[in-house]
Amino acid sequence: MKAKIVSKAVMYVVLIVTSVFFVTPFIYTFFNSFKMEKEIYQVPQSFFPKNFILDNYAQIFTQGSFISYFMNSVIITFWGVLLVVLLSSLAGYAFARLPFRGREGMLVLLLMTITMPLAIFLIPIYMMENNLNILNTNLGLILPNVAVVLPFAIFIMRGAFVSIPKEVEESAEIDGCGVLQTWWRIMLPISKNGLVVIVIHAFYNIWGEFTLAKTLATDQASMPLTVGLTLFKGETWAFGTLASVIVLSMLPPIIIFIIFQKQLVEGITQGAVKG
Repeated sequence: MKAKIVSKAVMYVVLIVTSVFFVTPFIYTFFNSFKMEKEIYQVPQSFFPKNFILDNYAQIFTQGSFISYFMNSVIITFWGVLLVVLLSSLAGYAFARLPFRGREGMLVLLLMTITMPLAIFLIPIYMMENNLNILNTNLGLILPNVAVVLPFAIFIMRGAFVSIPKEVEESAEIDGCGVLQTWWRIMLPISKNGLVVIVIHAFYNIWGEFTLAKTLATDQASMPLTVGLTLFKGETWAFGTLASVIVLSMLPPIIIFIIFQKQLVEGITQGAVKG
């Protein structure tokens, strides 16, 4: 009994210390967004603001191109996530349920792309988009982001569909459902945990993507928030303004995770056990 108590205590201490280690920079940035610039440069600097001000947030909305960057990120992420959900659920269903020649080999090749560094694709992607005249457009960022996220999403959806008993699908066939009707009406609703996993995975990766955006969006008007964030500086860094931009850019993924955290854990477990 004592050993169990000690083991639990050690586990909780480790979890608390780890949580503090990861959360402290975010809290520090959050408080800095409400400080005056001179207060941030004070030595020693106080962790909490002496006076909470909203000037930094007002400045990013009245000056610069924050709204443009933010809306570009929203558009790219929304359509990117939508395409990933649609394509990965269709492909995952095919790999899990539809027998066709070379299925296992194709799945292995698809998963191998996850191990490849993104840098080796940058020049070919740039040349293709230049020929298609979609550089510096939202479409030019949506398509490669979808391609990068899709292999892992297909793997997760395949695991989610494999975990569904075949009797469910057979019952749908008896009722007269075709392949697409079975996928849409039966399989997708049951695999909602897997869908949540790929939504969060796609959202985090597309919203925070920098390498593709830096390469394919050189025009300031087409830049997403990750690239535009680097332009929020003058001759010297305005740390208060920068902190407020960082806080606002972190809010969407944090909100998404809080809403779907339960389904995320269930979906990962489901895909790991049955995939």
